[in-house]
Amino acid sequence: MLNAAHHGKNLTARAETFTVKDFKLGLSPSMAWLMALILMVLGLVPVRAQTPSAAVVKIQTYYEQLMPTIQQAARLSVRERDKRFSPVFAAVFDIPTMTRLAVGPAWKSFSAEQQAAVRDAFARFIVAQYASQIKDYSGESFVVDPQTTPESRGGGEIVKTKLLQPGGRTVNINYLVRGERVVDIYLNGTISDLAMRRDEFSSVVAAGGADALIKRLRDRTDKLLGN
Repeated sequence: MLNAAHHGKNLTARAETFTVKDFKLGLSPSMAWLMALILMVLGLVPVRAQTPSAAVVKIQTYYEQLMPTIQQAARLSVRERDKRFSPVFAAVFDIPTMTRLAVGPAWKSFSAEQQAAVRDAFARFIVAQYASQIKDYSGESFVVDPQTTPESRGGGEIVKTKLLQPGGRTVNINYLVRGERVVDIYLNGTISDLAMRRDEFSSVVAAGGADALIKRLRDRTDKLLGN
């Protein structure tokens, strides 16, 4: 089954056929608008679904790209799942921003070479971690809310999603999207994934600096992939 911790549209009334200029009954402009409103209320004027935001489309596409591998998970090795997930994660997640936020204030003390090595190690680790958790498929599905919530502190949008599991269990997984890239995941809808990682990484950095964090990430990745 999927690991729960890791992973309907509103309609806007819009006249497409009938506009004020279509009325040839000698009505005043105010009466013409009133007639148009009545027609919309009665459902005689076509309505068009609101176009989802780029952030919503990004997450919908992300899930669509994950599902074929998830559905075949039991027949694939962890390495095969990792290989398939890697390009999907690279296209969706803002790895440089996520790495910097996961490390926290110590990031500024790393050299450029260390920062690059940490980014690479972190990117490989999060994909391997996900690949190791998706072991089989039991009919789970994802639902993406077409309405986003603005994120006031740093900007961006919160895209709300649900993981629907067999037996009726629902798990909330929300994504913070900035510039069409994911910069954080909120497990159970509210728990920042990066905040939890920062708690772990800070102790590693405090004990051994950037090199210790790079080694920790690489070692954990190798273990997850069965090296």
